[in-house]
Amino acid sequence: MPSDLDTTPTMMPLSAGQALRLHVSAGTVLHAQTGEMVLAGPMQWLAGHCHMPQRRLRAGDTWVVPARGWLTVSASRGAALSVTAAPGWLARLRARLAPPWRRPLSAGGPVSLRIPDPARQRR
Repeated sequence: MPSDLDTTPTMMPLSAGQALRLHVSAGTVLHAQTGEMVLAGPMQWLAGHCHMPQRRLRAGDTWVVPARGWLTVSASRGAALSVTAAPGWLARLRARLAPPWRRPLSAGGPVSLRIPDPARQRR
């Protein structure tokens, strides 16, 4: 059963020198598939001044956006960016309130199962 929290990533190809402005929410995952790009934003207040943090993403790098706001993505050479939006509050609430038998299992994580005790069944 698919989870309500699963989101499909959006692929955005960027040409060399191309810039893209995105409005993202906190928890959005950005993954550089190929190429190299510079991310600027989201703006933050630092000691009473507006600060625009910058970071470089190379092929294979992943970054989780810490706060909502506008990002500027600039490709220094041809690149492809994968953007996976964080699930909204309604999807998180719906998954949290789902009955235990309807909740999706975590992929790759250990699964705990109850092993029946034969000694208890004989009583």
